Amino acid sequence: MTHPEVLTPLKTWSHLAARRRKPSEYEIVSTNLHYTTDNPDAPFELDPNFEMAQWLKRNRNASPLRHPDWNAFRDPDEIVYRTYNLLQDGQETYVYGLLDQFSTRGHDSQLARPWAASLARVYTPARFLFHALQMGSAYLAQMAPASTISNCAAYQTADSLRWLTHTAYRTKELSLTFADLGFGSDERRRWELGPPWQGWRKLVEQA
Repeated sequence: MTHPEVLTPLKTWSHLAARRRKPSEYEIVSTNLHYTTDNPDAPFELDPNFEMAQWLKRNRNASPLRHPDWNAFRDPDEIVYRTYNLLQDGQETYVYGLLDQFSTRGHDSQLARPWAASLARVYTPARFLFHALQMGSAYLAQMAPASTISNCAAYQTADSLRWLTHTAYRTKELSLTFADLGFGSDERRRWELGPPWQGWRKLVEQA
């Protein structure tokens, strides 16, 4: 007669148990979270031939960019959602304070018209660049082979969205003072055709 094996309960998640120390908050909430990597042949544990499964198999699993253990990657700063929000809350408070000061002091009405025209040419079209960066990092968050990489990309997506939002906010404010300089209406043309932007446009569109 054989005796059933007695299983000793683990003190932490199995993928963290080998470290023989209490896992950090970062390790608990960031590592080995991608269920789509558990079964390479059926990333979603469904029909392996439906389009999204095929996409992941083709563009992530069969990528020429390879590493023996993607899950070994760690963010040196060990940023998690909680600490990311704490950090960015302080930065956003500072930025909002600056924007409020601009408005209270009538900042835009004090700008020289040639400088405002320069802002319309080389500043406000940046929201197209920031949106492209946002899309690129969001794509990486979706396609990364490890959750620790996806997390970094997700925080970068949020950063890019804030840059985009701030630029759009200033674009609207500038349009109220300089209605005839194309703020809020000419950025796409300047992004697509303006000489200052073509290097950036080529880079992000090819990426």
